[in-house]
Amino acid sequence: MYLYLNYIGMLVGLIIALINIFDPQFEGFMRWAIVSGGLLAFMLHLKIILDKKRNKAVKKKKQRVES
Repeated sequence: MYLYLNYIGMLVGLIIALINIFDPQFEGFMRWAIVSGGLLAFMLHLKIILDKKRNKAVKKKKQRVES
């Protein structure tokens, strides 16, 4: 369940960044602050997803070794 929320958060961050790059509603610093925030949200959620997947793979590997 929580993994899906991270996927949604990742997509929302990417959408916010892309919308403000190609169809800006703000000018100057505010535009780039929103783009940076969207990309930051995207990267943080991506990192969480990759860490969880790596932890699952490590746990499976440990179970195979112990068996």
